[in-house]
Amino acid sequence: MILKTQKSSPIVHRHLWFLVRTLTIVLAILGVAGCASISPSPFTAFATSIQQLRDGADASLSFVHERTRDRYITEAADGDVIKVEALLLTQPSGGDPFSWASPCTKPPLFLRVARFREGVHQLNSVLVGYAGLLGQLASPELVSSDTFEQLAKDLNGNLETAVQALGVSAPSNKEIAIFSTLATVAFRAYLQNKQRSSLLEALKSNQPAIQDAAELGASAVRITAVALRHEYDDSSTRLARLVAKSTLSNSQKQAALREIVELDEKFIKEISLLRRLHQSYKVLPAAHLELAKGLANPKLGLPMVLELSENGRELYRLYEELSKDDKKKAAGKTS
Repeated sequence: MILKTQKSSPIVHRHLWFLVRTLTIVLAILGVAGCASISPSPFTAFATSIQQLRDGADASLSFVHERTRDRYITEAADGDVIKVEALLLTQPSGGDPFSWASPCTKPPLFLRVARFREGVHQLNSVLVGYAGLLGQLASPELVSSDTFEQLAKDLNGNLETAVQALGVSAPSNKEIAIFSTLATVAFRAYLQNKQRSSLLEALKSNQPAIQDAAELGASAVRITAVALRHEYDDSSTRLARLVAKSTLSNSQKQAALREIVELDEKFIKEISLLRRLHQSYKVLPAAHLELAKGLANPKLGLPMVLELSENGRELYRLYEELSKDDKKKAAGKTS
């Protein structure tokens, strides 16, 4: 399980790892102006920043999943039959042996978060693959046209799978592709003439596809934020009603109030995490546009690429903070 692997890694090693990646981005940016030919450095920086985003998002979302799961278990244990039945997963129609679904029209939040986390990881992996392929296209040793065609086709298929996992729908008049049809033709032309102007044109041609992919990710984050807020509203209202009961002793009311305070603190951190992820997808198109601008003018920096990298580090910092909170709470229960 990904989460267990992350928990076993010393925090200091994670900090050094992020430092190395950040240094890679900074060195790439400094190297942009030093080469008249096509330099893979900004593309390497772009790929590194998205890798940081993917890793930070996966780590932090793992905690959102676990916390929503634990809250659901607590509420279902009170004897709510509907909540228990919602845990009995079924296989959707269509014959896919690897798919699953909740029997309820409104599945438990932790199941929706689990699927959302899977979709985010898949989407970010597509973006990492896209950035890596751009780096190959910008390197002196170009990939062949056949290799490019196959990799682009695979990434487009992976994006469709990610969108399904995210639970969002693309507009009917737009194709779901990380390499648009128009851009694929432009990249093919670049591979034939190997001119920087052709690569610049290909990147510009693919800008709308990156914007669409980023908006699908941002839309999924907004949907998850609304669902998380609804769960908070239900839980906090239930606890507030409990506090209002005249039959409760003072110590019982204090315990319920403490639960509300802890729920508030968790919700604030979880919604902050989603805000940071949402911001990352809103920044992504600008970071991609910097690659084209950098080709046209190598003296330009990559501030949006650096912001993506910073968002990845911040997501992991939130993961560490949530982890410490849970460890303190667990220690308090055992003491």
